[in-house]
Amino acid sequence: MGLKRVLAFATALITFGGAGCFGFGIAAADEPPPTPTQTDGSPPLGTPGRGYALGGAHVLGIPYDEYIMRTGADWFPGLDRQIVDYPAGQVQGHTLERMFPGVGRLDDGFPGLGLDGPSVGESVDEGAPNLIEAIRAGGPGTAIGLSEGAMVLNEVQARLAYDPAAPPPDQLSFAMYGDPVARHAFGESFLTQMFPVGGVAPSLDYRIPPPVESQYDTYHFVSAYDSIADWPDRPDNWLALANAVVGLATGHTAVAFTDPSMVPPQNIRTSVNSRGAKTTTYLIPEEHLPLVLPFKYLGVPKETLMKLDAILQPYVDRGYSRSDDPLTAPITVDPVNGYDPAAVTAPATQAAFGGAADPISQLMSGFQYMLNNQPQP
Repeated sequence: MGLKRVLAFATALITFGGAGCFGFGIAAADEPPPTPTQTDGSPPLGTPGRGYALGGAHVLGIPYDEYIMRTGADWFPGLDRQIVDYPAGQVQGHTLERMFPGVGRLDDGFPGLGLDGPSVGESVDEGAPNLIEAIRAGGPGTAIGLSEGAMVLNEVQARLAYDPAAPPPDQLSFAMYGDPVARHAFGESFLTQMFPVGGVAPSLDYRIPPPVESQYDTYHFVSAYDSIADWPDRPDNWLALANAVVGLATGHTAVAFTDPSMVPPQNIRTSVNSRGAKTTTYLIPEEHLPLVLPFKYLGVPKETLMKLDAILQPYVDRGYSRSDDPLTAPITVDPVNGYDPAAVTAPATQAAFGGAADPISQLMSGFQYMLNNQPQP
């Protein structure tokens, strides 16, 4: 058990520490607003009205507000977006200060590093009442959370589950992208597999919550092989682990910018709980395995990438029991309709930083922005 906890601690630092988080037309006065649709022409998901949006951890070089406003835009069009503020502390929180007393002083010279900033647990505790207050003031709508923001949504669902003052079920729904405590139709998150219910993830100051029978419809959006939300349930498979850790970098944040055309029908599953609320999971494949995808950005031809996928994927999939039965296994790599993380992320990055759309240019633009826009102490 000791080795398992060490692995959990180390992987949490690597994965969460590297995770980033998160325009609607105005109709003419004499015309009714058009009925919003998803990119595939189907009716929008969720509850019409406000879009209560929360991003993930505040990470330097990430266009935070731009990401939040674009999260799920093609899945939940037409919402009146509202950013719900909360600390969005990074994984290190107070952890590094506890391990290396005094290291937090680096925050004085480099504001925004978060070496001794609020923890994830503290951020969730503050974010939950902020979201509930926003919902009560703003009325019907859909709460949308990316990564750490989805952890806030989980806490709000728990608090509203049996609250007599909670909004009616038809007035609110929840959409979670890359949920770090997801128990979804195709698997589980890293945290829920590594820690028992009630256990505290020490690097996060966060207690793992039990599943909640929410009265509200819930949507889970999971990028296949994302180590945060889609951890292998057979972690003795080292190739699956390596692929999942790379999957954090490729898909954990980018899943927020996908659209319905990217999801095969067999990758959509819906269940109904004892209170009549639906939970729908969308497992969204990238166009190549996360281990293979970086080679695309180095100019390797698509035919070669597909050959690499064909060689590696059987070994990777042995780390996931969902792949055991070919009749029920989801599609987790799709070179035709699967998404390119750099391509779907580029519009948000370019809107915030400018520059070209290729991954290297996006990284350099973000780095330049970070240097030129240091937060004030």
